[in-house]
Amino acid sequence: MSESSGKEIGFWDILSVFIKWRRLLALSFVAAAVLTLGVSFFLPNWFASQASLFPPQQETTGLGLSSLLGGGLAGVLSGSRMALPAFATPSDIYATVLKSRKVAEGVIIRNNLMKIYNTKTLEQTVNEFAGHLSVKVDPEGVIRLTFEDKDPQFAATVAKSLIDELNKVNSEVNAAQATATRKFVEERLTQTKVDLSRAEDEYRDFQEKNRAVSLDDQMKAVINSLAQLKGQLALAEIEIGVLRRSFLPEHTSVKQQEAKIEEIKKQINMLEEGSPDSLKGVFSIPVSAAPNLGLELARLTRNLKIQETIYELLTQQYEQAKIQEKKDTPTIQILDAPTAPEKKSRPKRSILAMMAGMLSLLMSTATIFVIEFIDRNKRANSEAYHQLEKILAVFKEDLYFLRSPFSSKRGKGDGP
Repeated sequence: MSESSGKEIGFWDILSVFIKWRRLLALSFVAAAVLTLGVSFFLPNWFASQASLFPPQQETTGLGLSSLLGGGLAGVLSGSRMALPAFATPSDIYATVLKSRKVAEGVIIRNNLMKIYNTKTLEQTVNEFAGHLSVKVDPEGVIRLTFEDKDPQFAATVAKSLIDELNKVNSEVNAAQATATRKFVEERLTQTKVDLSRAEDEYRDFQEKNRAVSLDDQMKAVINSLAQLKGQLALAEIEIGVLRRSFLPEHTSVKQQEAKIEEIKKQINMLEEGSPDSLKGVFSIPVSAAPNLGLELARLTRNLKIQETIYELLTQQYEQAKIQEKKDTPTIQILDAPTAPEKKSRPKRSILAMMAGMLSLLMSTATIFVIEFIDRNKRANSEAYHQLEKILAVFKEDLYFLRSPFSSKRGKGDGP
């Protein structure tokens, strides 16, 4: 091996190679960029219509069942048997629903996308549709919806259809929740009507028999508080009944509701039986301490007041559930409505041309350094060059082996 073959390649050696092949490198870059730019003009333009959405706010009824009447998809999916990430927000849930097959099929049917995409099956159409859809959630919780199509107006139409389908799914979930709540309230309301009627009859009979008996203000205050707590307990029991139909027994919402019911029962027990620690200085006597006829009147008044309060609360909740069940107004809040884009989103021809030029430059650089390496070792008559000759000889033998059968057939065909 000669001395020159053992020299290390330095900066000036590399620079000299680039200078030597500068014209080829420049020509390859320009040729690839121009060719790609020319081809890109034959590619269709795509337009992206964008929309920004807020997840729907939970409605409040003021009666303790707001989580059942206004939760929508976020209320159901965040605590159902589905496995969701620990930090999933309502925005994440609605973004997932936007990308779901249920929403996609609704949009496909509404806009006849099978014909537009020229697909044979619904599965192919869903895949094609998903390729043009992008849904992201900002750190602030805003949902960014983007749909692209060759027609800017149609892109906006499909984006609007996506919002409409999301509204539809959320409304169906809300209606299902309201229906379940209405049935629970309806069952309890029917029984409460019977209990209220009985309490009214008992109170009327007692007053007719003992007209002179009345309760003091302190006992009336205790009874009013007790009635309110009984009403809260009735609503809490209805709510936990609905929750147990939707969620697992170990779910946080169920556990929280059970704890709430236990706390209400404790407060009711303190009012009914008395508690020296908690009631001292507020109510001097519990309901059970009222004497003689006053005790009977207190009991009847308490039952009547409780049934009236429960009936009033259940009636209001029943009407609210019926309204929610029939409600079909939009539930999704639109920050930026989808519009027909004025500028194309792709292809970005200048970027494509630049990338093609850079790729061609990279490949050309690799090629010239291989050529220079072979030429350097050939002039130095190095061992590496001899090994490379052996490798090339093997490839030539393989190529000859592959060409031999075809050469034989051609020779037979040319004979007499």
